[in-house]
Amino acid sequence: MKSSKIKQMQPARAATVRDESNVQRLYYELRDRAMRYDFRPGARINEKQLGEQFGVARATLREALNRLAAEGLLEFVLNKGFYRKAISVDEVFDLYQVRIALERRAVMLAIQRASDADIASVKGFWVDVMKHSAAMSTGDMVLADEEFHRRLVALSHNKEIMSFMDIVTRRIHVARHVDIEQLSSWNLTSFDAHMNVIDFIALRRTEEALQTLTDHIDMSLKRAIEITKEMVARFFLVEASASLQAADRSSKSEKVTA
Repeated sequence: MKSSKIKQMQPARAATVRDESNVQRLYYELRDRAMRYDFRPGARINEKQLGEQFGVARATLREALNRLAAEGLLEFVLNKGFYRKAISVDEVFDLYQVRIALERRAVMLAIQRASDADIASVKGFWVDVMKHSAAMSTGDMVLADEEFHRRLVALSHNKEIMSFMDIVTRRIHVARHVDIEQLSSWNLTSFDAHMNVIDFIALRRTEEALQTLTDHIDMSLKRAIEITKEMVARFFLVEASASLQAADRSSKSEKVTA
């Protein structure tokens, strides 16, 4: 009897593992779409369409959407559903303030805890990126930039700071992508700051490391605000154009009917 019960329970455990795997894969796909603003800001997420597209149950889809809402990429409205959060200059500003606080603390801990070899590894990573930067796509450069900051924060050996930084990084991803895509002289100054920060950490010079990092992120903040305003204007123009086209089609239809 006991053996029979054990055999009956095993498929249930396997199903749970498969469901979790589906949720994770779906979460990553929808997260990438949200980060790229494939979902128009302020638009309602069509759950039925997504469920049919990915061939997943409503419960699986809801779990993935709830994770994105918890991270601030989506918002949930009771009795209405999930929406892509609107682009907000104030929100971008607040996120960069959080980023400054987290990275400054991470640098302080890194100077106390990181080994010389760990610090040298992060520096080596960025030196290699710079060697190949000319041949890298914008997307790859963004990922490399984010990876540098992830490795910098990891030197703190504080998993909670790393976890929160991952969330902030995802929510400002699009602004950073647009910024690097423009490849202004500011980008080159920003990339140089990476090397300066890691050198000061290696020398255990806390004040210089913190000041360089703060100046670097402050510059990033100003650029992010400019880019966010550009994105708001861009989406507004797209929506206005779509509305004009719809009105024009409607007008022509009325004339044909008449």
